[in-house]
Amino acid sequence: MTADDATDHPEPEAVASFATAGEAEVAQAKLRAYGVDSALDDQVAGGSVPIESEPGVIVEVRADDAADAREILAESIPPEQPED
Repeated sequence: MTADDATDHPEPEAVASFATAGEAEVAQAKLRAYGVDSALDDQVAGGSVPIESEPGVIVEVRADDAADAREILAESIPPEQPED
């Protein structure tokens, strides 16, 4: 492995953290809908609810996609309006 190889595959960047895998999977699906590839890194010991010192389930993306991913995840989906 050469020094150039390391720059070809930069470290993924964390863009969000969630208490449960289900919440993180929803965020991952939203990113996928916008064409952003992501991975989940489950930091919760035993796969249950995180304790205070654990970060939970982290959503990671390529560093080049990090700013877009944060913006996408910050957008809220407007609630559906009931039909009259």
